[in-house]
Amino acid sequence: MNKMYYKVLFIGVMMFTLWSCTGNNNDAYQQQVPVTQEQPVQAAPADSTMVQAQPAASAPVATAQSLPDPITTFIKQNFPNATITGVEPDHDNGGMEYDVYLNDGTQLDFDANNQWETIESRGKGVPAVFIPKAIATYVKSNYQLPIVKIHKEHFGYEIELNNGMELSFDRSGQFMGMDD
Repeated sequence: MNKMYYKVLFIGVMMFTLWSCTGNNNDAYQQQVPVTQEQPVQAAPADSTMVQAQPAASAPVATAQSLPDPITTFIKQNFPNATITGVEPDHDNGGMEYDVYLNDGTQLDFDANNQWETIESRGKGVPAVFIPKAIATYVKSNYQLPIVKIHKEHFGYEIELNNGMELSFDRSGQFMGMDD
């Protein structure tokens, strides 16, 4: 399962917890709790290089300037026409990982060693340079659909086609099966 699933699950649990706590109709309890006025949330400027943090998120939001040099070099070399619009650091697996969002709709996930882990580009598809030749050949001859996401796994690769179908491949690019 991916990080987004856990984030959505966590937010859902938090919302349910908050909702269930507000259902208390005990008048004595309500009189003891002071009511405070919420302050309006100000939107970030359009040219901001920060991603707004989820209310329940524990990881701080970072700027493009806080990325390690290998990541910024990777982005400049492989996505020269794109700019970084957001960075989300994540303490995971004993190190700092980063989710980087580009203005062309591409999302890049980097592991603690600053190596790409996931590349997702729903608009244009994943650039061919990141897709092993055996996988590209298999997809072209069997599906003829763009690959919109590639994720490195311990066993090899998991890709997603633009129709939502997910396929698994071993490290040599041999087809292993479809995911649900």
